[in-house]
Amino acid sequence: MSELCEVKFRLVRCRESVPRARALLRAALGEWRAARAPVSDGELVLSELVTNALRVPAPGDRMVGVRIACRGSGELLRLEVSDAGAGRPEVRQAGELDKGGRGLLLVESLAHRWGVDERPAGIGKTVWAELLAVGADPASVGVEIAAVTPS
Repeated sequence: MSELCEVKFRLVRCRESVPRARALLRAALGEWRAARAPVSDGELVLSELVTNALRVPAPGDRMVGVRIACRGSGELLRLEVSDAGAGRPEVRQAGELDKGGRGLLLVESLAHRWGVDERPAGIGKTVWAELLAVGADPASVGVEIAAVTPS
């Protein structure tokens, strides 16, 4: 699998969407036979990105868009989550007693790189993270995967 494999889907704004996103990630990687893909880390990163998107205030009928892209037998995994909410996510330093606020810290520690892009229509944003398999060379798998807005 040296070509780019991708899947896009939308999720309703409810907490059951988080495990659904993880299951779809596992299914896609299995179908693509992405043997080297960082599945556990990918599941955790995707869970955090979807959870954040679900927490952002947005009109009730707006869904959360997800794009999963994989290249090079799983050496590079790109996860994108789009929402219609305003603002940009920021990494916070949660206190010892805080029950939340560590999601982007996890994303930052597990991802090779991550970022936020404004959506082309001007409504909301896409938060993305790229994960590399253990031992993968970023130059050989090409870390530039074009962002595509889920339709």
